[in-house]
Amino acid sequence: MFSAHKVKIIAGILILICLIVGFRVYQYVHGLNQARTAVTTMLKSSPYRARVPRNAMYKVSSGSFSVSDWYECTFATNKTLTESKKYLQFFSLPQKKLTLKNCPIVYRVIVRPPTKKIKHWTGKVYLDTNQVSSTSARSLYVHNLNGLSVHKLSAP
Repeated sequence: MFSAHKVKIIAGILILICLIVGFRVYQYVHGLNQARTAVTTMLKSSPYRARVPRNAMYKVSSGSFSVSDWYECTFATNKTLTESKKYLQFFSLPQKKLTLKNCPIVYRVIVRPPTKKIKHWTGKVYLDTNQVSSTSARSLYVHNLNGLSVHKLSAP
């Protein structure tokens, strides 16, 4: 069936694949933990202290072999609840039982890891819908809301 030499080669290849996959998983988890720490640090010194998390932190890449990666998460505050009521009223949608956990407008936080040129975490926070969608799919109302609410974040 298989010679001892072929079994050793197959076992070696499987071990190599497991090591590569394990390393990639470690890199991903480590990056998420660093991004969470950066967001927590940046938001501590901002007016967004009382917040209800909506979407957990996740990594976004602009392509398969992209050098441009960033991390996103969303949270809600009383300001997002107020903006959600205005948003629903603008589109004539019902506002029944609107809470911080289900309001359609949230703060979206985007953070970028350090690069060769910029040696620290950078980020921004702005009002947005709680949906992952391209900017072309957003309504003009939400697009204007994005532009009016952008605040830069930086690590202290």
